[in-house]
Amino acid sequence: MDRALLAAAYDRSAAGYDARFRELQRVKFRAAAPLLRPLRAGALGLDAGGGTGLFIEWAREEAPQLAAARWLVLDLSLGMLRVARSRTPLLAAADLSRLPLRHADLICAFTSLLDEVAPRLRELGSALAPGGQLVASFLAAESPDAALVARASGLTLEAGPIAAGQDRLFVLKRNAP
Repeated sequence: MDRALLAAAYDRSAAGYDARFRELQRVKFRAAAPLLRPLRAGALGLDAGGGTGLFIEWAREEAPQLAAARWLVLDLSLGMLRVARSRTPLLAAADLSRLPLRHADLICAFTSLLDEVAPRLRELGSALAPGGQLVASFLAAESPDAALVARASGLTLEAGPIAAGQDRLFVLKRNAP
């Protein structure tokens, strides 16, 4: 997949993204929320491929147990990140194959693993702090099986696949040493 073309396509859709996809995304967020442990104030959350930061908006409105964290939105699209700036000051223009951080307490990747799923899951898994969780969703028709998700990420499967609107989601955990 050509990353520059992908970023340009999302740049073009950034202004209307929230209006078009807010409710579709919230279905996924609500499906994941009961499976996620609360985050203490100051914990680090990563919205990987988070676009305009809709997850952060939702967490502030509906999931205060997650909203207390410091949230970093990571995305390839500068247009999407410009919109996300109104939701968090922590932004990173980066590819999911080379994350600019380690030791996140929670990583959310809602329908953002579009290709090369196994190495991207491995990278996300390596960025988790011990005891941290990863929630990843995939379009139902493209969803890998649970064994592949766990094996590729190097994490323990806690739940999934779970129906979440048009997606299937998985929740995984990095075991404490």
